[in-house]
This record gives sequence, structure tokens and C-alpha cells, in this order.
Amino acid sequence: MKTSLLTRHSLKTRITLATLASLWSLSFYASRMLHQDMERQLGEQQFSTASLIADMVNRELEARFKALALVAGLVAPAMQDGPAAVQAFLEQRPDLQYLFNGAVAVHDLDGTIIADFPVLAGRRGLNYMDIDVIAAALKEGRSSVGKPIIGKTLKSPVFGMAVPIRDVDGKIIGALGSGINLGIPNFLDQITQGRYGKSGYLILVAAQHRLVITASDQRRVIESLPGPDIIPLLDRFVSGYEGSGIAINPVGVGILASAKGIPIAGWYASAVLPIAEAFAPVREMQQRMWLATLLLTLLAGGLSWWVLKRQLAPLLDAARALTIQADSSQRLPVARNDEIGQLIGGFNTLLETLGKRESALQESEESLAITLNSIGDAVIATDIDGRVTRMNPTAERLTGWSLA
Repeated sequence: MKTSLLTRHSLKTRITLATLASLWSLSFYASRMLHQDMERQLGEQQFSTASLIADMVNRELEARFKALALVAGLVAPAMQDGPAAVQAFLEQRPDLQYLFNGAVAVHDLDGTIIADFPVLAGRRGLNYMDIDVIAAALKEGRSSVGKPIIGKTLKSPVFGMAVPIRDVDGKIIGALGSGINLGIPNFLDQITQGRYGKSGYLILVAAQHRLVITASDQRRVIESLPGPDIIPLLDRFVSGYEGSGIAINPVGVGILASAKGIPIAGWYASAVLPIAEAFAPVREMQQRMWLATLLLTLLAGGLSWWVLKRQLAPLLDAARALTIQADSSQRLPVARNDEIGQLIGGFNTLLETLGKRESALQESEESLAITLNSIGDAVIATDIDGRVTRMNPTAERLTGWSLA
């Protein structure tokens, strides 16, 4: 037990353990820094992807708004001639169907469709004032992108775009509305259908409505996203945050996600990658680092122990010699002229000094005894408590006390 305690508290053990602890601490620190750096770099790369998508979508929507504004300016005179003239005008613009795969329709001030292209039975005469973009154009004179919904006549997921139609005096006389049918190929598919990693995906979200507009997985079109306070990162994206972060999705999978706003529509584009895939290279590197640290631990531990044992051997020999030679003033052997040799040399100097003091004390005692014995008078010495410590033969005769 004593040997075990001595081994556990020895300099060799403590220095070796301190070395290994420093090694593992450095390894943990390096691993943590590596993970943080990789997370930052992956986030930056992912944000660049989201920004590219957002920029492309924003440009496409701007182009469509410009086309609608141009047609709205041209159709205004035809509205003075009645619905038939407006219908004829739209049919002369087949290029609009390339931009708007759902339909283009002209609404009167009440929101009722008076002309559409392509013509769909039952659409003319329907009132769309309950559709947000039509109401915004007619009541506020504002161009906007609408909430994704299931179309009244198309019965497919669509989102609308509308601009006001003004006369020469700038007075609103109607609205030009259009629809993008998300259920069939459209311009957004060319952007979101790109592959993102092995299991990642791209997604466009109408932030104000928490609705998926489109995604790499077409089954998610107009899917409702979780409400507030469920996924904090989603709440940040919805509130306008542009950047990257880590979250747990509704099915419990950790993800790295980045978002960039699409200002013209109030949407944002997001690139999402599962953490398992995103940080796979980091985990592989960390595993190699732990293995290297383990091997280095065995090597460093064994080497440190051997070096310390070799370097401290003279000191241990000196300690054992001091224990054996406790009653001797014999000098200890100096094996090497290093720090330990200097320490042993100091011990030797101390032993010499103690030996000289012991000899001087012994001589002093002998001289004192001779002096006391030669005095004819009685001499008694006591300590501070009055106990007799010395007396000469004369004192023994006079008191009758023996020194013993």
C-alpha cells in the first residue's frame, strides 16, 4: 500500500500524467476549433448557394413584373373599348404564357375577370377581390406577389402576381393579374431542382405565410412550416435573418441551413444539408486525430516515464543512501554534473556542516563537564520549570542527590 501511494505521488507519475493531460487537452481544443472552423466555412459556402438562388429568383420575378407593367400600360386603352377588345389584345400576346404558365387575366375595378389568356371555360366573370394581389393592385395601386394557394379554376397550387392598370391620368381602372402554376413545370423548377449534396435540398419559402413555395422535393409545394417557437432558426429566417445556423427539423434530424431573402416577394431561399452529411469530413478527421492522440499518448507516456526514471535515478539513489546512512556523515556519490548532481552536492555540503557542528557541540559538552567537575563549590542547573538538568560532584555530596 505504501509503495502504491509512493508510486502514485511520485514526480515521475505526476509529470507523466501532466504531460498526457496537456496532450489530450490540446487535442480536444484542436478538435473543437476544427469543428467550429468547418461549421463556419460550410455555412459560408451554403449561404453563397442560397444567395445565388435568391438572386436568380429575384431577377426572374423582376422580369415578370416589368412584363406585366408593360402590358398593363398597353392594355389600358383597350379597356375603354370593352371586354372584347381587351380579350383580343391578350390573345395577341402569346409570349405572356411563356412567362406565366398559369394564366394572365384582366380584372375590372370590382375584381371581376373580363378577359383571360389562355381562355379557360368558367374563369371569365369570376371575382378575385378576395385574392391578396388583386386587392392590393385595385385598392392600394401596389404591385405584389401573392400567397401560394390552390387556384380557383386551375385546382393546382399557384401563386399570383398583379399590377394596377391606370389610365392616362394615373387613375386605377383595373388590374392585370397572372398566375404561376406550381403543379406543372415552371421557371422556379430550373432553380430548385438542382442537386444539393447527397441528401440536402433547396427550398423557397413565403416567409410571411410560413409556406413552402417550391422545393427540390415537389411533394412539399405549399407545405405549411411549423409555427412560432418550435424551430428557433426558422423563426429567425422568417423574421428576416440572412445567414446560417444549425437546427433540428420536425422529424428530429439535425440540419445545417442557410437563408437569403428575396426582397421583391418577401420570400427567402434556403439551402439545407443534414449535419450527418455536412460534418462527415470533420468527423473522419476527428477520428483520425483521436487515434493519433491515442498512439502519441502511449508513446509520450512510455518515453516520459523512461526519461524521468533515468534522470531521477541518481536522486532516488541519494534518497535511499540518506535513509541508510542516517547516522553517518559519509558523502553521497555524485553520478552526474547536472542539476541533480548539484542537489546531491548540496546534500554533501549540508552533511559536512552538520558533522562539524556535531563535533563542536560534543567538544563543548566535554569542556563544560570538565569545568563543572573541577569547581569546588556546588553547581546545580535547572530549566525554566525548575527541573535539575546538571549538577557537579560537590553538589551531589552536599545535597545527597545523585545525578541520575
